[in-house]
Amino acid sequence: MGYFSETTHAEDGHWISGNLGTTRTGGGVFSWQNAEDTSVIVDGIFLDVTTVATSSVCTIDVGYTATSATTFSDTMIDGANVSTAARNYNHIKDAGTNGVGAVKVVKGKWITASQKTGDVTGLAGDYYIHYRKVRP
Repeated sequence: MGYFSETTHAEDGHWISGNLGTTRTGGGVFSWQNAEDTSVIVDGIFLDVTTVATSSVCTIDVGYTATSATTFSDTMIDGANVSTAARNYNHIKDAGTNGVGAVKVVKGKWITASQKTGDVTGLAGDYYIHYRKVRP
């Protein structure tokens, strides 16, 4: 999936964004790999849902994984129901049971967003990730 990185000042952190996907596998909503030269602290995950999933109930998990780009994780957003309203879902309001807020993502590892329940068909919008590089 396409993404861009933008920063104004290094101390302000970096933003990554891209389109939400509708693949019904691990990482099928989005998958981002830390390509920085060091670990990063991800302190913001935002899902700007502009069109809800067509399933009567569709929940999404978002989180850190050291395994692969197609691994399920719910360490930031746990079970956000993206079939009820077009709105901004985030790591604070939609942390659920397992969301821990900020997470450290080791160089080369991933943040993935995956369908947890239901069907993501019809889902549209963008994701935004905010992170800060860890000092070497």
